[in-house]
Amino acid sequence: MATVWRRLGGKTVYDAGIFRVRKDRYEFRGAPVHPFHVIECAPWINVVPVTEGGEVVLVRQYRHGIQAMSLEVPGGVVDASDADPAAAAARELLEETGHAGAELELLAAVTSNPAILENRTYCYLARNVRRVAAPDLDEDEALTVERVALDRIAPLIASGEIHHSLSVCALTLSLVRLDT
Repeated sequence: MATVWRRLGGKTVYDAGIFRVRKDRYEFRGAPVHPFHVIECAPWINVVPVTEGGEVVLVRQYRHGIQAMSLEVPGGVVDASDADPAAAAARELLEETGHAGAELELLAAVTSNPAILENRTYCYLARNVRRVAAPDLDEDEALTVERVALDRIAPLIASGEIHHSLSVCALTLSLVRLDT
């Protein structure tokens, strides 16, 4: 299906450091329409680390958007220092959980909310991870590492205990890949 939208241009109207808001002008079927706002941010990664014993390594941390704790997979931003999203996944896994030692399998690159966000989240599966160090958290991070049996993941998603949409996506993709 051919698009009926044509972007006429845009400009940044707010820069919050970790993201920017861009105001775009569009034409729809040849007629100018009201502006659309788009959030620009770096790509994100999520990694589902599974131990040799079949446990998923998760993190529990406070999330300001919902003002509550969230149980989720390790994840973060692809920094300029990262060679690619896989490097960011390995870095975040080690920093947040102290786990490493596995080859990363790309499960998918998903769009979180393409209505307003322009970036992608790269979801990885890391099999047979092991703890190799203590977590090395940023100064504004406070989280706990939890190991959860693989067969408990689907019930935790269904109950709403795991509710972060990108974690749900990565975990579901992993369950399909692992054929559980």
